[in-house]
Amino acid sequence: MMNGACRERDGGAMKIKLSKRVVNHIVRRHPEVKAYIHKIAETVRGPDIIIRGMRGELKALKFYSALHIGPKYLVVVHRELHEEKVIITAYFTSNVARVKGEMIWRK
Repeated sequence: MMNGACRERDGGAMKIKLSKRVVNHIVRRHPEVKAYIHKIAETVRGPDIIIRGMRGELKALKFYSALHIGPKYLVVVHRELHEEKVIITAYFTSNVARVKGEMIWRK
């Protein structure tokens, strides 16, 4: 599990930045994600769906079938700033239609 800041490449040129402050926010607001913090970078690197949010943020969604909470999509909200994908938050959903924004890419 990531306990501190994490930076890794997304497979292209951009780094993925997940700060300790954001990890703490995610765990407080969405405790079900705690066991899957390690899946955040994986979701951003290889999403099934990308949605552009109402304020220009991007939402990377990846379906995980083997979760202790049942099959769900992990939604990772991030912004692309200065050659980095900066993670804002992450949560699970069963219903992609409830994720607000415009679908801009699908696997």
